[in-house]
Amino acid sequence: MDGNFEKCAIVIDEELALGLAMNTVAALALSVGKFVDGIVGDAVKDGDGRSHTGITAIPVPILKGKAADLRDIALKAAELEGVFVVDFTAVAQSSRSYDEYTRRTAEIPTAELPYIGLAVCGGKSPVNKLTGSLALYR
Repeated sequence: MDGNFEKCAIVIDEELALGLAMNTVAALALSVGKFVDGIVGDAVKDGDGRSHTGITAIPVPILKGKAADLRDIALKAAELEGVFVVDFTAVAQSSRSYDEYTRRTAEIPTAELPYIGLAVCGGKSPVNKLTGSLALYR
């Protein structure tokens, strides 16, 4: 997705066990890296001339919230122009294949999806408006 993104916040359900939370962050980050053009900077060279693969070129705080917060953010973000959202649900995390995930997700209305993680990317103002009240994941 092309866009002038200044920030991308990842929000995780605060009830997730640590291993599941880290899996959720990884899945969201991979999707953002694939679909958001320019989020990963160019390779950089160190003082010895060795190249280091580019990393994110914008801030990506990891935040935590209640499951209801994630659902509200996902629904509100879908209505905002210039905001890109990747969601991750308990359905995705518990499915054994992508086919199973797509089949099971197709049976659930949007407002009833069990969101456990979101990546919200866009301008600083809309991302902060959607996620600014949430605490950092610690």
